[in-house]
Amino acid sequence: MSKLVDYRDQPKKGMPTDGIFILVGNPKSGKSTFAASLPDSYVMELEKGGGDRIPGRIHDIKDITTFRSVLKDVFAEPSIKTLVIDTIDVLSDWIEDEIARSHGLESITERKAGVDGFALWGEYRKKIDGFVNYIKSSGKLVVLVAHCKEPKMDSDSNLITPAGINIPGKSGGFLAAQSDMIGFAYRKTLGSGTAYYLTFAGGPLGSWGSRIDELNDKTIQLSKDNPYAAFQAIFGEPEKKKRGKK
Repeated sequence: MSKLVDYRDQPKKGMPTDGIFILVGNPKSGKSTFAASLPDSYVMELEKGGGDRIPGRIHDIKDITTFRSVLKDVFAEPSIKTLVIDTIDVLSDWIEDEIARSHGLESITERKAGVDGFALWGEYRKKIDGFVNYIKSSGKLVVLVAHCKEPKMDSDSNLITPAGINIPGKSGGFLAAQSDMIGFAYRKTLGSGTAYYLTFAGGPLGSWGSRIDELNDKTIQLSKDNPYAAFQAIFGEPEKKKRGKK
């Protein structure tokens, strides 16, 4: 007979050190800069030139074969605590292309005699599932940077589909369900300049939120010089010198 557990009086607190953090936003909203500022982070930059002007350990990844090789090495390196994959949109495209090529197609949406289109998308979902299981087993915090899929409204302005992660089908919803935090990055004019924000406040148009109490329903302003300082303040972390230099 199994021994049942007692009531947990003190749930886990503080900045997560493992799990999945999805960072969604439109282009130039500060997503990549914030992600690269996280402690002991290593950025796998999948968008060509996307990290050219961002400080940190930025590794330009050119294809899915290189991606898999570097991902394995990153997970084996104990000094790397946070992995950033920028962006999940590009990885999704690479997975689609890989599946298409394996069936002699130019794209996964192409139709060809003897090839079941539904089966192709089944392969895609299986690969996404495997990827999620792999990164969750790494013991590291994995940040998935994603472009935002805009909400869909009907002619009467009723919501059909909320904003979310810009990958096909139900895989975006699956990723969201597997994540611990979903933050939406945005910017707006403030005085004579531009201010950058990250919100975990959900609403009718988006699925942002967090199971981490310190972040749930919060909107925070990110400083340009040290975006992570806002998280340090929330979690009560002491100021730390910049890391990641080798």
